[in-house]
Amino acid sequence: MTNLNQTIQAILWDYDGTLVDTRVKNFYVTQKIIQAVTGKDFSFFPALQSTESYFAAYQQSTNWRDLYHRAFGLTEQQTDQAGLLWSEYQLKDNTSIPFYQGISEVLNELGNLPHGIVSQNSQSVICKSLQKNSLLRYFRSVIGYEEVALNRQKPAPDGLLKGIEEVTGSASGYVFYIGDHETDTRCAFNANTIFKERGIDLKVISVAAFYSSHSDDSGWEIKPDHKAYSPGDIVRILQEY
Repeated sequence: MTNLNQTIQAILWDYDGTLVDTRVKNFYVTQKIIQAVTGKDFSFFPALQSTESYFAAYQQSTNWRDLYHRAFGLTEQQTDQAGLLWSEYQLKDNTSIPFYQGISEVLNELGNLPHGIVSQNSQSVICKSLQKNSLLRYFRSVIGYEEVALNRQKPAPDGLLKGIEEVTGSASGYVFYIGDHETDTRCAFNANTIFKERGIDLKVISVAAFYSSHSDDSGWEIKPDHKAYSPGDIVRILQEY
């Protein structure tokens, strides 16, 4: 890319572990889904015996499909079945999902920019949570796992490319993608590869959300462009541009 128009066009967010702390809720929901799909009690699986073991397995996985293969031994067909149950089980579970402290203030301060979400959670679940917390108005686009082909989930860039198009029309400039997992950084990297191949004058800047549960990218093959140790850091990072 050449002559990059140095304009911030939009901010795209991951959802789980970035906007909200869904670790406990996702743990309980996954217990129920795996039990339903396999017919085995969830305690049979080491990764479902505690929130700590579940989150460790999540961190070691590329995406939710990889998690279900690695940690629970699901076949492709079973994983598809589990995916179809996700929204239903999420909506049935009443475990609270708090937004990280400072997120609403960041959204308000950066409210002049368009925002979107690209997540492997369910669009309906995300929108319900945003609406409940009076934050849906900030987001022009919400891409969940249902909006992306099952074999093209993150780190494939399809969802992010779709979100960028919906929010910005792929106008020249910078788009920030904020996420808590190496998969999000890889997704941004893969999107940039596509833009370069297509000669599109747009660059995704990756920001690792290290205010949720971890603050170490030493094992990541693809490093983020920036690290945010609090939501407020995101504002300071954008001010650099």
